[in-house]
Amino acid sequence: MKSGLTAAGIVLLLFLGVSYASFAGTAADGDGDGVYNVLDNCLTVKNGPTADCDTDNDGYGNGCDADYNNDWVVGGPDFGTFTMGFAAMAAGITDANCDGTTGGPDFGPFTMGFALMVPGPSGLHCAGMVPCDL
Repeated sequence: MKSGLTAAGIVLLLFLGVSYASFAGTAADGDGDGVYNVLDNCLTVKNGPTADCDTDNDGYGNGCDADYNNDWVVGGPDFGTFTMGFAAMAAGITDANCDGTTGGPDFGPFTMGFALMVPGPSGLHCAGMVPCDL
């Protein structure tokens, strides 16, 4: 049997002005972006609520996800995708900082992801599954 708050209970708490997170105890925010780790799609990069986009909806925020083809490895095909996005200055999965274009600031997160060879880390329970909806 599941325990905890149901969706209806959460809606009631929100209606009453009580935060659901207040029932979780002390919550950690490892990167200091104002998003608790359990809800943060990018645990190592400050990507607060205004820039926590996840264009491919895989549970890894763009700032931590250089695995553009979702094969769990950041490698050659992802480099090609980034190069094409950079050349076109296009928004989308290669836009790490979610400013609407792929440019110089997106190169740093890409190279960091390329060096690690894996996407993430993410605090979301559904990370790696498409779609990863909370």
